[in-house]
Amino acid sequence: MKQLIVFTNNGQTYMFDNVSNFKPTTKGFQFEYTGNATGMKRTAVFNSTSTCGYALADVEKQSRDPSKSLNYLKIIA
Repeated sequence: MKQLIVFTNNGQTYMFDNVSNFKPTTKGFQFEYTGNATGMKRTAVFNSTSTCGYALADVEKQSRDPSKSLNYLKIIA
């Protein structure tokens, strides 16, 4: 299971659990996630002009080895 944190240009931070099929696109990135409150699977799309970065972590590995919790961090310039 992966967890994704998205940082926006206006200072907002969004956290998504149960992330799958994360794909960078020519205009940003997209992924699928399961909503915690609804239990519904959804697809989200973010445009790189509105985000300044994101962090993608493998939560299963984190629980086994805390030193390997952050798999990927990208800052969009």
